[in-house]
Formats: sequence, C-alpha cells, structure tokens
Amino acid sequence: MFTRTLKKAFYPQTARAFATYSKIIHSLGSPKYQTDTRQVTLRGTYIRGNFNDLPNMIFFPELCDPIANWNNFFLNPDNGILNYRNVWLLNYRNFGNSDRHPSFDLEEMANDVIRFMYEHKISTATLAGHGFGAKLALAVGCYHAERVTGVVAIDSSPMDQRYHEAFQEFRSYLEKIRRIDMTRPRPELEQILKKEIPDPKWRSIFSQSIKKVGDRNYTWDFELEYLYQNVRFNKADCVANWAEKHGLYTGRVRFIFPEYSRWVHLATNTLPMMKVCVRCHGYGRDIFAIQGDESPLNHWMYDLDDLAFPLSRKFVQFLRLYDGVHVLLQDRSEIGNYFIPDRHASRNDPNHVYEDYAPAHLHHNWRFSNIYEEAKKFEDPNYKSKKDDE
Repeated sequence: MFTRTLKKAFYPQTARAFATYSKIIHSLGSPKYQTDTRQVTLRGTYIRGNFNDLPNMIFFPELCDPIANWNNFFLNPDNGILNYRNVWLLNYRNFGNSDRHPSFDLEEMANDVIRFMYEHKISTATLAGHGFGAKLALAVGCYHAERVTGVVAIDSSPMDQRYHEAFQEFRSYLEKIRRIDMTRPRPELEQILKKEIPDPKWRSIFSQSIKKVGDRNYTWDFELEYLYQNVRFNKADCVANWAEKHGLYTGRVRFIFPEYSRWVHLATNTLPMMKVCVRCHGYGRDIFAIQGDESPLNHWMYDLDDLAFPLSRKFVQFLRLYDGVHVLLQDRSEIGNYFIPDRHASRNDPNHVYEDYAPAHLHHNWRFSNIYEEAKKFEDPNYKSKKDDE
C-alpha cells in the first residue's frame, strides 16, 4: 500500500514540459521479524522525477540515518537529479519500516534489493548509497550486475573500515544508547543523548530514531540489538567490512567523498576502489574528492551547502554521461556513433577479418514494459504480438 503527498517545487523554464509538483510516495507497512532471510521485505519512499519514463535510481542511506534526511537533497531543483531519474530512498533490512533479520550478510541484503526491484517492476536501476549504503549498492552490482546500470558511492570504499576512528566512535555510540532505559519520558531521553553522544549529527540521528510504542514506552526505529551484535565482534560480515567473497564489479561506477573524509583516506583508501571495480578509471574520472573544510561533520555531505551542490554536480554528470553506457564506450555521446571490433575468433584464426559492432543498449525497463512491442507496431501496422493473438 502507498500513501501520496505532494511537495511543490518550482523549476526554471526548459525546452521540455515538466511537472510543477514532485510526487512523493511512501510505502506503508510495519517491520516484521523474519526467520527466513528470503522473506525480508524492503520499504521506502519513492520520489517521482520531472519527466515521464525516466529510469530509476535506488538510494541507501548511512547506518541509522533516516531516509527522510535525503529528501531535500533530491528534491532541490538546483541539484537537478530529478531531471534524470526517479528516486527510491530505500530502507535496507533492520532499519526504518523494512523487515528485521539478524543477518547483515551483503549477499543476502543484495538479494533483498533484487526482490524489491521485481516486486516493483524495475528491470534495471542505478544503485547509489552513502556510507554503508554505498557498500550495499556496490554489493548489488557485484552479485547482480545485469540489473545495475551504474553505482554511485558517497564517502565509502570497498574495504575493511573496522579500524577507522570514525567507525570506532559509531560503535561506542551504539554501546551507550543500548544502555538507555527507553521507558523514560521523551525529554529525559533527549537529555541523555545530549550527555552521552558528543557528536551533534549522530545525536540528531539517534533523536530522530526514537519512536513511541504504546502510551509511554519508546523504542528505536532500527533493530539496535542486531546492529550492536554485528559491530561488537570482529566478523567478516561486519557492516564496516568488505569481504573478498563479494567479488568484483564490472560496470560503471563513481566514488565521491569530501577531501578531508574520516571514512575514506585519499592517500590509501582509493586503491580498493580500483581493485574491486575493474572498470574504474581512477582519480579525476571515476573517483572525486570534493574540496571543503576539515570538519568531523563532512561525512554528512547533504547537510553542508559547500559540499551538497558539488556532490550533486558529480552525481548528475555520471547520470547524464556514463550511467548505463556500455563499458567499452567512452561516454553516452558514442552510442550509435562508435563501433567496437569483434575479436572473438582472432586467437584461433590468424586470417580472421575483424568486424565491427555497435553495443546494444536496452530500454531501462525492458522486462516489465511493452515498449518494444509498441515500436514494432509503429514500424509495421500489420504486426501482431503474442498478446494480440491471445
């Protein structure tokens, strides 16, 4: 079930018509505790783009960060992302109103996303995320490359970050909030957070995550015990780790992080990006550090004006020029204009004459739409599909 709200947004005049209102659709439902990992259902918020028949982007936030915190970034007309994509802000398992399951294995979480795409009739999508959400987006690309047109990772790297100071702080915060008595009144809970959580952004996130249950008690809008058990032990499926079993990603990718990030160290943490993403062309092409102040809050790029707009520019550039483009082409301008030599028989046949071919690019929702049937009918009025025969 869905509930609809409208948010008014004014856009500059363009050559194409566009919607004056961006439609936001919230998927309803309460989280359920599942014993079978294959039964986990994901829920989130859908933001319709400015034009019809736009491709979809699925975005995952950082751990504990409510998806609503990204609304302004995607709805901001100056950022322009809705000119190129419909956006799903998705809660992964154990967060928000998505289902609960004790496993944080990235392969299982990637399968959650694929089931979500099938249920919502999404053939392919851009996968993007922030922090741990970026690791999940990349994992979906590794395990299901045929369903992913590109990956955008914000302030994240496919590596073991368990030793990073920023993650150690996050783990200590989980230990502190775990000891809070949630039967206290809301004002007392806020005072405890103010005392125990020195970082203002994490304090704000935990405050947003306090949810009322019944008449008096409160709880967290995420499964704290499952998360705490995951970060407590030095396990391969820790949310701060990237295991070798996830393999390689062979598609288009873009990494974006602040210059003085506490989560991605420019000197060394960019090497795993190129190791895992074999088509990554390195710094300045697929890896970008956005200049800014050396602030402990720069991880939250959407909150800082001097980082949010440059982030959106790198985002839009990727969506406009590279996302969904065959990896052997330079960018979208070469589609239909550049041919690739066919070399499949050259090793065994020295007299083979090379032929050229233009890489195929399918409609973004080829599985769940009849666009190709309609195109054939347009070209040949006498054409009949199998559905017409039925």
